[in-house]
Amino acid sequence: MSYTALYRVYRPGQWEDVVNQKPVIRILQNALAENKVSHAYLFSGPRGTGKTTVARLLAKAVNCRDRKGTEPCNHCEPCQSIASGSSVDVIEIDAASNRGIDEIRSLRESVRYLPVMGKLKVYIIDEVHMLTPEAFNALLKTLEEPPEHVMFIMATTAAHKIPVTIASRCQRLEFRQLSIEDIEGQMEKILTAQKVSWETEALRLIARAAGGSMRDGLSILDLCITYGDGQVLEKDAREILGQ
Repeated sequence: MSYTALYRVYRPGQWEDVVNQKPVIRILQNALAENKVSHAYLFSGPRGTGKTTVARLLAKAVNCRDRKGTEPCNHCEPCQSIASGSSVDVIEIDAASNRGIDEIRSLRESVRYLPVMGKLKVYIIDEVHMLTPEAFNALLKTLEEPPEHVMFIMATTAAHKIPVTIASRCQRLEFRQLSIEDIEGQMEKILTAQKVSWETEALRLIARAAGGSMRDGLSILDLCITYGDGQVLEKDAREILGQ
């Protein structure tokens, strides 16, 4: 049986689970509650701070068949298919490897088709700043007159590289870098759930090494659990980190 990394197992399934991005979450929850969700969002901020996770949560919330207020139910077919990455209505594009005009032309063709299971067809474009100028121009035409059944969520670690013409047609939400305490606290919750013992200084070392990225912190934690045979010890963390 294949092993699933901690950052995937403990990816937030509800808004309250997202670590220390309160302004972003509040704006999106209010938009959902007031039925004022934008057709295009630009999520910018350091890597590993929850941009893609929040994009998937928003995709679930707008397509959930049994939403409780602003929270997706996580049980209906659209929610489960989005969580598993198998939804035909949520298309994730890695702009780092699909950055040309042909890929965006294909996207422009596909936006014409109605969603199959949910209310909206959601396109999540990760590292959108990697698109070529020609691809940006092609995307602009769709953003100017988007179909009512389509939402775009673009994520980037380099917002200054996004053309003004694109950024001005999106609601931009800034994700903050996570603190050492944020990462430590989340690791403690996960280790408690996993029934794994730990040393406090080990978690502090890992959180510092993560550099503000929850994903990086959980990846290092994964290594420490494996190395320590189910324990997270300071001496093991130092050896893995080369300290």
